[in-house]
Amino acid sequence: MLFDPSPKDNRKDFFDRENEIEKLKELRAPITLVLGLRRTGKSSLIKIGINELNLPYIYLDLRKFEEKITFLIRICFLNFKRRLTD
Repeated sequence: MLFDPSPKDNRKDFFDRENEIEKLKELRAPITLVLGLRRTGKSSLIKIGINELNLPYIYLDLRKFEEKITFLIRICFLNFKRRLTD
């Protein structure tokens, strides 16, 4: 197969993103957001960076729950907004 759309675990399977991987590995924040358009390699970037750092991690793929999560986030935001205005 020439192109496999699943997230990559190894740098050799991920093309031309060396700078992004190195920048991610240099971060020392407890929480990091990686934002971007769909299907641009965000998950692969994270998985490769963590694998190369040899850190323990848990990887949760929540794409199947995206609609439900979006709904819950919207409810939390509206609740937060309401409390600010009360």
